[in-house]
Amino acid sequence: MRTWGLLAGTALLLLAVPRPAEAGDRVGLGVKLGTLGFGFDITGRVNDWFAVRGSFNIADANDTHSESGVEYETDVAFGASGILFDFHPWKKNFRLTAGWMHNRTGARLSGTPTENVEIGDTVYTPAEAGTIRGDVSFKDSVGYVGFGYGNAARGPGRVRFVLDVGALLQGAGDVTLTSSTGLVSQDDLAKEEQDLEDNVDQSFYPVVALGISFRL
Repeated sequence: MRTWGLLAGTALLLLAVPRPAEAGDRVGLGVKLGTLGFGFDITGRVNDWFAVRGSFNIADANDTHSESGVEYETDVAFGASGILFDFHPWKKNFRLTAGWMHNRTGARLSGTPTENVEIGDTVYTPAEAGTIRGDVSFKDSVGYVGFGYGNAARGPGRVRFVLDVGALLQGAGDVTLTSSTGLVSQDDLAKEEQDLEDNVDQSFYPVVALGISFRL
């Protein structure tokens, strides 16, 4: 619901944007693929210098990760949605971008040791450790800064290539772990959490996306 609310709000904002002096170059749509997954943009041109974009990006993946002898199955979520403001310093395709986005990047972990494993400072048997489950989360509301190429809402031509390069300012990752047996001490779980946080410390999530835009 939050994503659709953002897109609806962006659409209303674009409709409110004053029409540029050049008739016809007002709104464009874009599809792209990159480090935030599959993306969709709607762009409204304010004038030769500025444009406003509503952006939605999403992807999911599965992976495995080993830490302290525990093999974790990991469900990873990528993506972000929000409003971006494009500045075209030379009134051409090159742009500087800044904006705000709702960040969905995170992961869920699950690992069940099959042999003795050291968690924190203690060695646990598989029966004692049980299944270790966890969540990796980052800030929900994040800034975006970057640069790119393309202006979906401006001619000439209706179809163009577009490029985005930048970073989500999402802060350090936060990891929480639990044991299904309750026999793993909180101190040991806290040390395991710290080890995982050191490996997922990605305060600046890199964004690279390439796609095609269509001027309406």
